[in-house]
Amino acid sequence: MAGRSRADLRRLSQEQSHEYKRTLAFVLFLIVTLSMITATFLNPFFMKSQIRTSSNQAVIVRQVNNNFDKLADLLNAQGEEASNLLTEKQTQPIADHIIDYSLGFHWFKVSNTDLAQQILNDIDANIDHDSSSEAQVINSRLKKQKNNQVYLVNQAFNLNVVTLGANIAGLLLVVNIVIIIVTIITLVSLMRDLQSRSSLKALIHTTTGAGMWAGFWLILICGILAIIPVLFNVTTTSFAGMGFLLEISSGIFLEFVIAGVIMYVLCALPWQATTAN
Repeated sequence: MAGRSRADLRRLSQEQSHEYKRTLAFVLFLIVTLSMITATFLNPFFMKSQIRTSSNQAVIVRQVNNNFDKLADLLNAQGEEASNLLTEKQTQPIADHIIDYSLGFHWFKVSNTDLAQQILNDIDANIDHDSSSEAQVINSRLKKQKNNQVYLVNQAFNLNVVTLGANIAGLLLVVNIVIIIVTIITLVSLMRDLQSRSSLKALIHTTTGAGMWAGFWLILICGILAIIPVLFNVTTTSFAGMGFLLEISSGIFLEFVIAGVIMYVLCALPWQATTAN
């Protein structure tokens, strides 16, 4: 048969529309997700404000104190039981310096000596006569180490791992920006191509439908990630050191879920308005 029937043409158009919708949904999901990751997890200003929230302050205090307990072990100054020797006020500067070192735009890092020195300065500046006697003993013994101070802090605070994380974060930041630019160009190209093949109403309907799917997947994936620390004890060794990051990230993923809900609702209204009767 030389030509297709109208039903064949209509079915082909529907298949193309579904293909456009799937591709647009994936592109929109990438743009929104990577943009939010760049603005949150890879943004030192946001992360420093995040660790000051009521839900994360205790996590930071516990994590920094774990490292401080390791320092006590290296100095043979550990008490009978590990405890939170440093207060929130004393742990916050250390966390801030680690975040500043790790996130944002920076060159490939090969040395963490400056970070170790900053942590040393934080310990010395914030441990005073009002601090616990154990913390004062640790600080006193640390001062006596002189040339070994930087090495001990490096070991206790796992700064080699921090350096590796900083380089991974820097690479992710660059990759994210490149992918976001490419996907935006792809999105514009797809919408122009779709516009040339359909009416404005069909363009809006397909694009907003894709936006709803992107919002749905954002809600689902980030919702699962957000409840992991609630369902599991992420402080156990089975999480291979990722428990701390999962606890901090939980609140951020909840914000991603809210963004997904907003995206879904905003797309649902024009999608419904352009649905054929």
